[in-house]
Amino acid sequence: MKETGLRINLRDSVYEPGATGGTILYDASLPDRARYRVWLYLDGPDLPYVKSVTYTLHPTFPDPVRTVPRSASNPYCAIAIWTWGTFDVVGDVEDKGGRRHVLKHNMGYDREITKDARYEKIQLER
Repeated sequence: MKETGLRINLRDSVYEPGATGGTILYDASLPDRARYRVWLYLDGPDLPYVKSVTYTLHPTFPDPVRTVPRSASNPYCAIAIWTWGTFDVVGDVEDKGGRRHVLKHNMGYDREITKDARYEKIQLER
């Protein structure tokens, strides 16, 4: 993470932010690899000062630039994506004062995919 002035981090997980544990959702409809539901979100003590974050995903994603406002129903500015691999994510955070803070994050959700985890296989529409 690059120092931003705000004490926040960009994170990823196969578990919903704020939840403890849960079930890992995956789609095995592709012939050679599974896609996992992965959450991208912000975390840290300065989260209440965040207005929104614009996530820049890998360019192979449809709509790779996605803006998420912080709200009472989404306090972590979370989005769920379906992916089969890890990549670098950029989060352009706008604070409530209008200042911008850039976070860079190398995804690590693959470390959560273990034999002891609970899984649910689903079929995504194409």
